[in-house]
Amino acid sequence: MSTEDNKKIVEHYFELMNTADDKAMTALLSEDFLFESMLQKPKQFNFTWPREHFVTASRMMSEQMVKPLKIWIKDMTAEGEKVAVEAESYGEMKSGKIYNNVYHFLFKIRDGKIYNVREYSCSYTANDCFGDFSGTFE
Repeated sequence: MSTEDNKKIVEHYFELMNTADDKAMTALLSEDFLFESMLQKPKQFNFTWPREHFVTASRMMSEQMVKPLKIWIKDMTAEGEKVAVEAESYGEMKSGKIYNNVYHFLFKIRDGKIYNVREYSCSYTANDCFGDFSGTFE
C-alpha cells in the first residue's frame, strides 16, 4: 500500500474513534493488533492492550462522556508502513470536567489493517479526568 493509502486508513481510524463504532473499528484493526500507551506516570497509564481490550476501553471512555470524545488530526506524515500523527481531543465528561488532551500517535499498517498504535499524551490530563482504570481488564 502507498503512504497515501496508509494515511487514509489512519484518517478512517479517527472517524471511527469519533463515532464509537466498535464493529467497524474491530474490522480496521488486525487480529494481532496492539495498542501501546507510552505514558510513564502514573504507572496505570503505561500499558499494552490487544484489539478486544482497546475497543472495549474506547467504548468505556465514551460512556463517561456527555457525547463521544472528538479527536482530530492536526498534522500527519507517513513513510513506508508508518504514519505519525499529532492530534487533539475534546470531550465533556458526565462529571462536569472537560477532557482536552494533545497526542502523538505512531501507527503501523500491514495489508490495509492497523497492527500497532503507540500513543503519547499528557498523563496528568488523562488521570485527572479518567482516574485509575488499571484493574479494568484483570
